[in-house]
Amino acid sequence: MFAERIPPTPTFELLAEGLTKKGFATADHVLSLQDVLVILEEMRAQEHAFKKSGIGQANDYTVLHTRRGDYIKWLSMETAPEVTKMYLQFVHQLRLFLNRYCFLGLQDLEAHFTKYPVGTRYVRHVDAFSKDDNRRISIVLYINPSWTNGDGGELLLYPKSEGTPEKISPLAGRLVIFESTIEHEVLPSKIERHSITGWLLHEKRFF
Repeated sequence: MFAERIPPTPTFELLAEGLTKKGFATADHVLSLQDVLVILEEMRAQEHAFKKSGIGQANDYTVLHTRRGDYIKWLSMETAPEVTKMYLQFVHQLRLFLNRYCFLGLQDLEAHFTKYPVGTRYVRHVDAFSKDDNRRISIVLYINPSWTNGDGGELLLYPKSEGTPEKISPLAGRLVIFESTIEHEVLPSKIERHSITGWLLHEKRFF
């Protein structure tokens, strides 16, 4: 059980301010490189359980390799590996802070390990489902300790008004949060790209 009252931290304040002003925010070194490497080991130990991801929800769910190339494994607090669980606890604390700072009323979290094989991408889309607005805030932690410029796999966030897309590099330990209604895409990756992808939800899940 997480504390219902947590002290504000510079990282939480930075993320909340960016979310309020621009609809997105980033924070670097959320986890140490050592913790990032441990999470990468935890992910690779479970690669046998990864499934090809799809697009849509329930009866509309479809696997489309041309639009989305990632493989995923859903996470839960009960079964997540040790350091991954520590990160999920951090995200729940962030959720509580955003509720206090931004009055968002976020009630839950869903998250999965994500792996993009070499050459894969995710075309421009939004995370909020057309028939279900439960996903309010998208959140990504990058697990790429060897990433350098030219490796691809950047996140492009498209502003709601006209303007230049924001390109975000998938650096190890970098956290990105953004409104789930913002259009975005993952550019083709020239190396295997890893992250923990999640959504802060308006209503609790009951499954």
